[in-house]
Amino acid sequence: MKTIRSEIIIAASAEEVWSVLAAFHLYPEWNPFIRKVRGKIAVAERLWFKARIDGLPAIFFRATIWQLVPPVKLGWYAIFLKGIFEASHYFEIEELGSGMSRFINTEEFSGLFSGAVLFLLESRFRKRYQMMDEALKERVEAVAITNPARLN
Repeated sequence: MKTIRSEIIIAASAEEVWSVLAAFHLYPEWNPFIRKVRGKIAVAERLWFKARIDGLPAIFFRATIWQLVPPVKLGWYAIFLKGIFEASHYFEIEELGSGMSRFINTEEFSGLFSGAVLFLLESRFRKRYQMMDEALKERVEAVAITNPARLN
């Protein structure tokens, strides 16, 4: 199994990070990697994705939510070709205190060809995960600053 992991510190509470992360319908406004998501956030719910990776046409895939612990964890599992190329993606949000959180973005790849696919695409995946993390940070912090209830 091959794992790609990135993380970023966000100046907002876990709930504030979650509110942006869980608003799938707004992904096209801010997310440079996952451009579109359709489906409800619920365990066993099927989701439909459109993603962008540098140098490739848009990637469309389906996944099933397997882990959901608001406001700290969301995970889904995608089978591109059973036993050949599969991925388990999850987001974790750790409350750090003082209005700060750590966002962790992890994907674990498995299957017969996962090593070969990642040999060719790992740097592109890493770049897009980091871009997503930075865009999430920017979006959450902008929303948090404009939220007057946060100042109380």
